[in-house]
Amino acid sequence: MLEARGITLDYGGSRILHGLDMNAERGRVTCVMGLNGTGKTSLLKAIAGRHPMGGTVTLDGVPLPPGAKARAQAGIAYVPQGREVFAQLTVAENLATGFACLPKPDRHVPEHIYDLFPVLAEMAGRRGGDLSGGQQQQLAIARALVTRPRVLLLAREAGGRVCWYG
Repeated sequence: MLEARGITLDYGGSRILHGLDMNAERGRVTCVMGLNGTGKTSLLKAIAGRHPMGGTVTLDGVPLPPGAKARAQAGIAYVPQGREVFAQLTVAENLATGFACLPKPDRHVPEHIYDLFPVLAEMAGRRGGDLSGGQQQQLAIARALVTRPRVLLLAREAGGRVCWYG
């Protein structure tokens, strides 16, 4: 379903990834494991279009265009390691920030999001910064899911791994 071929990634003058090849199968969880600082999260950022890279990423055999918005429109959603919740925006407004890549008729929160994360429905009017860490994580995942992704990329701090679900 998702293939990365020949991925290279540079930060400044340092090459972080050197011709990486990998794939993820539909319906499976794929994890990248390694020590801190080995480029796992950078790989996910590159796949999500948040960092310039060399190589190609394809989804169902179709090359993905560069850029975060184009990749989101193609079906790639990214949940960052630090959640990146907008502290001053309400839960509802945080969820709405995920709408940018959707056509106007699809710019609403699907009911199944609130079935998955009922606390978000209860706290729709509360500011993101007022939520607990776990609630902020739910909000970050829900914000990615409102885009109706085909692939969900999750960067997690614990355990030296990052995952994607397709």
